[in-house]
Amino acid sequence: MRLVFINQVPHTGRIPRLVILYFLNRAKIFFSQAKKGHGISVVFVSPATSKKLNTRYRKKPRPTNVLSFVSENQGELGDIIICPAIAQKEANISGVGFQEYVAYLFVHGLLHLLGFDHQSKKEEQIMDAAAEKILSTK
Repeated sequence: MRLVFINQVPHTGRIPRLVILYFLNRAKIFFSQAKKGHGISVVFVSPATSKKLNTRYRKKPRPTNVLSFVSENQGELGDIIICPAIAQKEANISGVGFQEYVAYLFVHGLLHLLGFDHQSKKEEQIMDAAAEKILSTK
């Protein structure tokens, strides 16, 4: 699986590319869809861009931490859009490190690309279990 990083936010030197790659490889262990030769783009955006995308595609006029867009192109899994500024705020609030939190957001976005959702409590439990499986280092 190809992984492309696009950083649209200047001065964001702490983007954990190797951490994201590590968890992508862990996802390949558990999910056959992640093993296929599909490409994923991980795009880091400003809060303003996050807000525009969230407003346009989810009708929620505020920036968000992560968005996922399944690709219509054969051979591409899709795009994961992460807002580092929002991620930093949320990491601070939850008491976890920035890189750890961005890894969680990446896995969350990847699971959406693989067909997981959290519209119901049951779906949320299934998605949380899948995320825990990937994020667990045991």
